[in-house]
Amino acid sequence: MYAAPGASLGGVRLDRIASYLTRFEGTVVAAQPAEAGTWVRLDRSAFYPTAGGQPHDTGTLAGRAVVDVADRDGEVWHLLEPGPAPAVGDTVVGEVDWERRYAHMQRHTAQHMLSQAFVRVGAARGASEGGEPGFHTRAVSMRGPDCTLDLTGEPDEEALAAAEAEVNAAARRAMPVLTFEVPDDRLAAYRLRRPPKVSGTVRLVAVGDYDLVACGGTHLRNSAEALPVKVMGLERVRGGLTRVTFRAGAEALADHAAKHAVVQELSPLLSAPAAELAARVRAVSDRVRELELELSRARARLADGVAAELLREAAAVGGARLVRHVLEAEDAALLDPLVDRLQAERGCVALLALREVGSVRLAFLAGEGAAVDVRPALRAALDVLGGRGGGRPDRAQGAGKDPARLEEALAAAVRALGG
Repeated sequence: MYAAPGASLGGVRLDRIASYLTRFEGTVVAAQPAEAGTWVRLDRSAFYPTAGGQPHDTGTLAGRAVVDVADRDGEVWHLLEPGPAPAVGDTVVGEVDWERRYAHMQRHTAQHMLSQAFVRVGAARGASEGGEPGFHTRAVSMRGPDCTLDLTGEPDEEALAAAEAEVNAAARRAMPVLTFEVPDDRLAAYRLRRPPKVSGTVRLVAVGDYDLVACGGTHLRNSAEALPVKVMGLERVRGGLTRVTFRAGAEALADHAAKHAVVQELSPLLSAPAAELAARVRAVSDRVRELELELSRARARLADGVAAELLREAAAVGGARLVRHVLEAEDAALLDPLVDRLQAERGCVALLALREVGSVRLAFLAGEGAAVDVRPALRAALDVLGGRGGGRPDRAQGAGKDPARLEEALAAAVRALGG
């Protein structure tokens, strides 16, 4: 038995008949309570359920927010937010969130045309190279503004540029987008981009004479409404496929506006026009790396000087030389090079601390030949400071929250070392 156009055993699918319809009336035929609200089924609905890589619609039904729409064996169910829900037999008004619906229509229609564009670019390349045509769509995702196609044939950046030019040229032809249903025994009369995944009555979507494919999604009336279509990049994914990211329509323009705003801000800061920004950023980045290396060397030289002075004043504890030193917040960058320098000193045990506003960092270490485990000293100090830490016998670190007790904590650490 063939269903009437736009209908199913679960009720009339108004979204398949009129994608631009956003307000309708329907009768509640079933309701199911759930933890997240109430699931409701109607005799007719304009809400699109999640399917085919396209997210569900949102909106309101009987004044309650529709937060999810699902297809259960051909029946469209609407999840209403928690609260009073309509009863079976009630006639309700549904309103589809148009901004979300239209974004989905732009994404989906653009996806059809872009998949066809890749088929054509792949076929042209295959013919020119004497190989099999490639670049066929195996999976799609339109869950957000950044949509994706998973393609065969490993397209490269050149193929992406060609497909982008192809799809935008096609969209500018302002081709009508038509939907119609045919029984599956008549599909052989149609030249489809890919075989349908359903049987029985099959809904086809035609973008002029450019693309024809089986699809149950919502689409634009005219290909030009999808403009612009922007291909944003690729990555290789499992299964030997290439994932291509794209945006369409208003979401492509929003991405352009955001990036343009960044360019407008960076150009005066770097004294470079947009076309030269990349080169200028690379030059600045190279200079920053050079300066960081120079700064690292300067800190190492400063650490050498501080370490030499500390070692001259070191006290003897057992067979080791004990260094005890507190750095203030403005010298925080010196802590790590000083730790490395003192640990390289044979027979040296160092109790280093960094005092900052509201916190203390401890770095305790023992050089080769010191024969000291600094972890008990760290635990003793952290007991005073109320902090936590750990590490190896020759190098342990921790932090506490009571700078006022730092001297008391270091004294406890010295006692733990037997000093």
